[in-house]
Amino acid sequence: MRKIMLEKRDSLSHETINTKSAEIQKRFTNSYEFSHAKILASYFPMGSEVRTEKIISAALKSNRLVALPRTEGEVIKFYQIFLNTNLIVGRFGIKEPSMSNPFASDDIDLLLVPGILFDISGYRIGYGYGYYDKFIAKKKKSTVSVGLAYECQMCEEIPRSNYDQKVNILVTEKRMLYF
Repeated sequence: MRKIMLEKRDSLSHETINTKSAEIQKRFTNSYEFSHAKILASYFPMGSEVRTEKIISAALKSNRLVALPRTEGEVIKFYQIFLNTNLIVGRFGIKEPSMSNPFASDDIDLLLVPGILFDISGYRIGYGYGYYDKFIAKKKKSTVSVGLAYECQMCEEIPRSNYDQKVNILVTEKRMLYF
């Protein structure tokens, strides 16, 4: 299921990715949750993932703290970024902030979550390492998690385990779902 959906998402043209990502980002930056967030944790998109640069830019321009993840062992930790932050290529080839940036994981109130496939209940299939599931489980009482996905990444139901965590909100180019 993961492989098939990743191939489908990867078959989207750059133009489609950019157009749909812009619609998703606009929908999200116009939301109540974005406008009231103090500390936003985003991801740096790789491959065909929904782009996040407009969300990050809007948050930074409105003087909010923005953080990106680093994989450290079996967990992700978030470090603050600034308009001029240079990112380094980390584990899995994903760009991430250096450890010299201020640590921000403890106070995040809004978390953007990538995924390969999402269902209409808010569960997701990621890349299979469980980094985001572990983080969401640890922070679910204080952090609103938001999945960003193209409508073509949606399905009725995905198989899940006891470790899988659902997102609180899912944003596509056509709708915003609350769970």
